[in-house]
This record gives sequence, C-alpha cells and structure tokens, in this order.
Amino acid sequence: MMAERTEEQLARVLRAAAELAPEPAADLALRVAARRRRRRRRRMQVLLAATGVVTVIGTGMTVARGAFRDHPVVVAAGPPVTAAAPATAAGFAPARQVWPDAVSRIPATARDGAAYRPVTALGPAEVLLSAEAPTGRAMRIEAYDTAAGTTRVLATASAPAGLIRYHVQGWDVDTRDIAWYATAETSRGEPVALFWTVPRAGGTARLVHTITGDPAIQVDRIALTGDGRLAYSTTTGGVFTLRLDGAGGPTRLPGTDGIHLQRWPWAGDRPAGNGIDPGQRLIVNLVTGERRRVRAEAGVRAMRCGPTWCVGERRGADGLPRAVVQRFDGTQRRELDRLRAYPALDGLVDDRFAVLSVTGGRAAGAPAAVVHDLRTGATAVVGTTDDDGGTSLARGASSPPSRVLYWNVTGRSGKQNEYWVLNLAAVR
Repeated sequence: MMAERTEEQLARVLRAAAELAPEPAADLALRVAARRRRRRRRRMQVLLAATGVVTVIGTGMTVARGAFRDHPVVVAAGPPVTAAAPATAAGFAPARQVWPDAVSRIPATARDGAAYRPVTALGPAEVLLSAEAPTGRAMRIEAYDTAAGTTRVLATASAPAGLIRYHVQGWDVDTRDIAWYATAETSRGEPVALFWTVPRAGGTARLVHTITGDPAIQVDRIALTGDGRLAYSTTTGGVFTLRLDGAGGPTRLPGTDGIHLQRWPWAGDRPAGNGIDPGQRLIVNLVTGERRRVRAEAGVRAMRCGPTWCVGERRGADGLPRAVVQRFDGTQRRELDRLRAYPALDGLVDDRFAVLSVTGGRAAGAPAAVVHDLRTGATAVVGTTDDDGGTSLARGASSPPSRVLYWNVTGRSGKQNEYWVLNLAAVR
C-alpha cells in the first residue's frame, strides 16, 4: 500500500512540475532522463514529503532542481506582527491580503507565444522575465512593469551552433549587469557550460566564457560581484571568478574549498538544493574573508542560513517536525508548532524571507506553502492547492534565492494564461 501511494504521489509531482514550468525546462520527464545521463552534474531534487502531499516548487529554469513541497510554514522571529490579516482555513492569510502591493498577475506567455519564466525582481515594480522559444535555444530577456502591465525587451540571446540539450540554468542581477549560465552538450556528448552577460539597461548579450569537460557539469550557482566579475561555485565546492570582459579564464578564490555561493559576497558549506543533512554550519564573506560558525542545538536538521538568520527544523516530543528560527550564533531562537522548514527550504531570501511548509499539509484547505518575514513576523500563503491536494508554486530562476515566487492562477490543471507573482522586493 505504501509503495502504491508513493508512486501515486510521484506521478502527481511529475504532472504538477510539467504543467507549471514552460517548455523546454518544464518537460520534467525529459529533464529527468537527461539528468540520468548526466547525473554527476545535478542531483534529482524531486522529493516526497514525509508528511502530506508533495508540493512542486522549482527554480523554473531547471525543473528537477529546487523542487519544493506542498505544505506552508511560518516562522516567529524578530518584531511581532503589527497587523493581523484575515485567516484562511489553515490559519494563514493569502499573500494578496498580507502584501497587496507585492502581488501581481502577469501573463504566462508573450504575444508571439514564447513562454515567460519569472527570474527575479529588478525592483519593487519590475520583474525580470525570460521569454523562451519551445526549443529553448532562443530567448528574449524582458522587464515586466507590474504597475503598468507592460514589458520592455532588454536583449535577445541564442545558443551557439553545434550544441544540443541547451538549457539556461541560473541568473543573477546587480545594479549594472544581468548574467546567466546555460548547460549543453556537443554533438559528441561533451558537456559545456556557457556564461553570458548583458547590461541591465539593455543591449547586446555577450558570451563571456565557455567551460568544457568535467568542470562544466559541476557549476551549481553564479553571482555577479559588482566589480566587473562573475563568480560561480561548483557541486564539489570551490568558488571561481570570471572577468565580464572575457579576458583570461576562471580564477579560483583562495580558501573556498568546500564552499558554495549563496548571494554575493556570502557563501556557505552547503550546495544549492533541498538536501536535508548535514545542515549548514558555516557562513563565509568572500570579500572580507570573515567566517561565521553556525551554532545549532542537537537534533536540528536542514539548517540553512543567510549572513545573520538561519532556519531549520527539529522533531518535538510528539514526533512532529517544527520549524526553528535563530540567529547564526544560536540566539533569538524560536520553535514553531505546525510549521516545518524541510522540504520547502532552499535558503533565505535576502536574509529575511523563509519559504516554509505546514506539518500535515495533506489536510483539506492546507496551503501550498507560506512565506515568513523574519523582520516583521508577517506570514502569508503562496501557491495554489487543488482538491486532490496537488499544488502549484515555483521560485524564480535566479541562482541566489529569488525575490520572486510564482504560481498558476487556476491551479495545476488547465492551460495557463497568467501567473500570480509575489515580488518580495516590494514588501516593506
């Protein structure tokens, strides 16, 4: 019976992922097959929740990666909530009520039929989008104005000739530039990683550097450094930089063995993804060299930290998991009933927002997930949940934890014409 239920849940996850994210990355079955052929490059991140129905929330660009769950969560830390919003059946208010200025409806496709994929916030009223052709080889980069409901094209980019299985994997944005990297293979099956950039104001997309062979399958995150360089880390640990002008090759930053990028200049000792243990135990500033040790009580797992705050979970005496919020040094610790960090967690957004799950999320009316604001104490429901318990929720495609979450307006089923988008850069 348990095996049958597991297969049924997995099938639901695959359907939900395929229906949420646009082609080509949205074709989870094809992506999973590709990852089996290249399993050293990525770990499969579609996981079954220990309790409740699985919720799929992904980076969007890489469907199998960053898969979230289908239960919400809350974290009570920092100042108390200043205003109470109407509660849902599960006790949490929708993001549209908690942060009305931060939630918008945006089109799921461009006028020419290209699939829109939210990436991250460009500001409180702008969202960075990639508009992808069905093959994934051609892409427009656009900025969507959530107040005016209009887009402006920043650049176009196409995969170089001679490459197959080309997919954009992760992005980053700073005040001057937009950067992304893609993975592909040559016709002989040799892996390739390509690093691109374009001015944030718009212009011509430029290929900065190409890596081939084993190093190409190890890139796990990128980050713009703000000084004319692009940094990336690898699945085995280690941080490298590239000059945006294309001069020279990768330079390994000293002292970064076993270190993975989070949001520049911060890094940690855990790779990107939703793995449980070991939890994060180190926070590193790649500019100053400062290293902060994370102090967690015994039994706390899945710990993920920003420069200051950490979120993890532990099992209580009743056997149920509870989310734990604390500062990296173990102070200001809070343990939260009915809420859990795993498996929805993939790092804090801006050292402030945590995406969390609700224990026992299969119950009727349970939200897909919640976002908890550590600064204000506010908590809001994100995503949609169908009658059968399947959910729709995705994180934007940026390499650093995205400031954008999005979900289908009409749930998992049916043709999607619009997304709900929560822009955390608009939360005051």
